[in-house]
Amino acid sequence: MALPIDTLLRDDELTLRWLPGSTPRMVVVFTGLKARVGGQPLDEFARSASMSGQNNVLFVTDERASWYSARGLWARIVRSVRTIRNAEGIREVVSLGTSMGGFGALLLPRDLRVTRAIAFAPQVTMDRAVLDDIRWPDVAKRWGSLVERDLPATMGTTRTQYYVSAGGNCPEDLGHLNLLPEHKRVHRFVLPRGRHNLARSLKDAGVLSDVIAAILRGNKARVERLYEKYAEVMA
Repeated sequence: MALPIDTLLRDDELTLRWLPGSTPRMVVVFTGLKARVGGQPLDEFARSASMSGQNNVLFVTDERASWYSARGLWARIVRSVRTIRNAEGIREVVSLGTSMGGFGALLLPRDLRVTRAIAFAPQVTMDRAVLDDIRWPDVAKRWGSLVERDLPATMGTTRTQYYVSAGGNCPEDLGHLNLLPEHKRVHRFVLPRGRHNLARSLKDAGVLSDVIAAILRGNKARVERLYEKYAEVMA
């Protein structure tokens, strides 16, 4: 059965979709290319993020795939998240995304109070001088600037707990993971045999919803156990 996801805003740059929940927690999900999350349709991923209707979920889509660097786009996103948070009486914000969406999930704590930021196979820089990841567009060349040139440097300035996962069989994603700072609030995970589409692999292994729920609750020990289960399935 389709979930009651309402479109709050849609234009050439930005789409915002809303799934109401029963608790004062909001999960801000940054979608990836083609408005999907880890290759999954929106409704399918919404079930994991909402935890069976407990969490409010706001889906944020960069329609131009600019890595949020289109002029004024990121400021619009931050204002929108803040407005919805205040209007809905939200007391806890968590961000979540994969790939380009993972970049957004890790960036949000720079500008808003976020309890936990969850990213699967994210890019942590789009600066070709730092990491020349040719899988993606040259954002600075296309859009004239980057919304953030050094995302890892922002992590030490927040109070957010970061959970970042990459696949062991994806050297490019490991390159991004290795740029993260050594910090007690930055939790990094390398999944054996994992490739770029980690969310799909975790779902196929039957642990995606449980992993997301464990991170949403801040239960790192359970995340580690679930990743051990994933490794056993993939062995």
